[in-house]
Amino acid sequence: MLNGRVLLVRAVMAGLRWLLGLPSPVLRVLAGRPVVVDGRQPVLTAQVLMRVSRFAPFDAPHRNGSLARARAELNLAGALAGAGICPGVRTRDSSWPGPGGPLPLRHYEPAGVPAPSPAIVYFHGGGFVLGSLDTHEGACRLLAEEAGVRVVSIGYRLAPEHPFPAAATDAVAAFAFVHSRAADFGIDPARLAVGGDSSGANLAAVVAHAAARGELPRPAFSLLLTPATDALGESESHRQFGSGFRLDRDEWAWYRAQYLRDPASYTDPRASVAYDETLDGLPPTYVATCGFDLLRDEGEAYAARLAAAGVPLVHRRHEGQLHGFANRVGIDPDARAALLHAAGVLRAGLALAGS
Repeated sequence: MLNGRVLLVRAVMAGLRWLLGLPSPVLRVLAGRPVVVDGRQPVLTAQVLMRVSRFAPFDAPHRNGSLARARAELNLAGALAGAGICPGVRTRDSSWPGPGGPLPLRHYEPAGVPAPSPAIVYFHGGGFVLGSLDTHEGACRLLAEEAGVRVVSIGYRLAPEHPFPAAATDAVAAFAFVHSRAADFGIDPARLAVGGDSSGANLAAVVAHAAARGELPRPAFSLLLTPATDALGESESHRQFGSGFRLDRDEWAWYRAQYLRDPASYTDPRASVAYDETLDGLPPTYVATCGFDLLRDEGEAYAARLAAAGVPLVHRRHEGQLHGFANRVGIDPDARAALLHAAGVLRAGLALAGS
């Protein structure tokens, strides 16, 4: 990445951290005219983000001009956003033997956690195209400390170099690998959860469904943050929030085109868990959605299917939030509050799994 682009990303992230920490009266001025949809408004920090996002080069990867540059800029932005979060959490980088070759893995261990301990295998978001261990450093650190669990953050193959079903195949293999090596990670396999955000939540749900079919050990809990569950993208929230709410529909369609080359795969359960009929045997599940997210309705429809099937479920809609709050926990206090709620549910869910 050119030095000028690096400096721009650093400047944008420093500016966002400063802006979003300002007092509410100042944020109201910066947010400009309120955005109102169905009588509801995004939280102030979200409105500020919506207004200033045009200055962030990493917020429009489909228009970046270079996939490598888009990845590098988002990786840097994510690392900067997570800097300083939960410094007492220890990390260790290694790799795992993916189906297509070695892939990166990062292990998070909060101070004072016993061995063996509860844990979560976490898959980062990024539309199956972007994202890395670095983009979700802050989220994994916060989950580790606030839930009191070890976190194993998994790297998987990305599109377009590795289209569907590569990421789904990697996810299933990764969970099986961590479960089989639980003792090496200091993990209690009976209290091993699976989770992720956005496309990573899709992969976590794919793992849960595969386990329900008996293809691998069953996770003790599923943590799904703003999950992508339906590649058809025909919900009302896609129409309501298709432009101006951070994840635009044209960006979403670009991700889909990179990952799912054949439209016939849009309803393949490994791509869209909304169409997976295997519901019996799914683990207790937490689904977080955001009020101003084009993925909102598909996430809530999936949660409703699980609840109707008798799957123990907690669903929380963060009414004023935008998509991707897991990436912003180091700079956005409202995003941090949303992930703290998820961490609390994860802690409780894994405590019940061990009782």
